Amino acid sequence: MKYKISELATVLNVTTNTIRRYEKMGYITSKRSENSNYRYYNENDLSTFLNVRLLRKYGFTHTEIGNMKNSNLADLISEYEKRMQKFDEQINYLTNLRHRLKDDLVLMKKAEETKQLCYIRDCVDLSYVLYQRRDEILTEPQRITAIQDHLYLSPEVLRVYLIRKEDVENDRLILNAGVAVKTAHVDRYNLKQNEYTERYEKRKSLISVAKLPVNGEKNVKEDLLKEPFKYMQEHKLKMNGDIIGIVIANVIEDQQEMQYVLVGVPIAEM
Repeated sequence: MKYKISELATVLNVTTNTIRRYEKMGYITSKRSENSNYRYYNENDLSTFLNVRLLRKYGFTHTEIGNMKNSNLADLISEYEKRMQKFDEQINYLTNLRHRLKDDLVLMKKAEETKQLCYIRDCVDLSYVLYQRRDEILTEPQRITAIQDHLYLSPEVLRVYLIRKEDVENDRLILNAGVAVKTAHVDRYNLKQNEYTERYEKRKSLISVAKLPVNGEKNVKEDLLKEPFKYMQEHKLKMNGDIIGIVIANVIEDQQEMQYVLVGVPIAEM
């Protein structure tokens, strides 16, 4: 069977420019008719085009497909096994990313329902790196390396605030900012640990949801800690570690950009 370029394009549901591009890349070869000036393609060209399109759907690059043209069956099996491994890695990554999306959704719904209500539960075990201390941006090279690992290697990276216990005890509410992942993900995503990587261990905490303005001065005591400290006083609890704040979402309320933050205050009985 012979196909004119327009006929082949119609059968394949592509443009004639696509046919020409595939020919230029060496996948198919047209032949000139002896009885007319038309160029035509045959069944082998059609089959090759369909195979290349399938391989492209599998994620193979044109360079990889070109290298596979002269492969034997064993070579093809090896290439397909490598592609399967990459699919598995992508599926795993997307599964974890979906898990993070689901967590965010749960927290946003909780923020909408509870507002300033407090409750007690264990906090999450985290690995974190700070990039800001009050108004100071922290830029040590090894710190930046750790931040980049957390940001780009884990699909479940969290934006966090940290208030040191000793600062609260000295009435200095210094707000530090950083990024964090669940400690269980450190090995899973091969995150490198160094002197700037810190651990926030799982512990009994007082949990609440607060709002902070994204721009402008943040009143930490009033915006973040008013309700938790009031609850602790009423229930005779004391602070038992650094305070963590996990950013849930950025929103616009009353024409101002605000952050919803899940606040965890480690507690113990007095």
